[in-house]
Amino acid sequence: MLKTVLAATLAVTALTLSAERTPAEAACGFWAFAGAFQNYNNAQRRQRQVGGSIWDLDSSDSPNAGKGFFVIAEGPGSRAQANRWKRQFRNNGARSAYVARRCLYAS
Repeated sequence: MLKTVLAATLAVTALTLSAERTPAEAACGFWAFAGAFQNYNNAQRRQRQVGGSIWDLDSSDSPNAGKGFFVIAEGPGSRAQANRWKRQFRNNGARSAYVARRCLYAS
């Protein structure tokens, strides 16, 4: 579990707004994160338990996307909304869910 949390933190921390991208191309704001997985099937099983969406970081246009991870996240939104999503994730069993301001890029 700690390995998954650390991987999620590293992968998501790497998601930054590039100078080559405009805000219209990125989904920026506050996000709630419920985990990161190297295997899509594992991410999908967890997503069915806790909710949220699966983001394939390999298909992200961000040069710093943390390749090789599927992230369960909900967002972007306001800080208050992201905290509500975090509580929902935690209520559904993702005890390590957290909120962070990030940009995820559509491919």
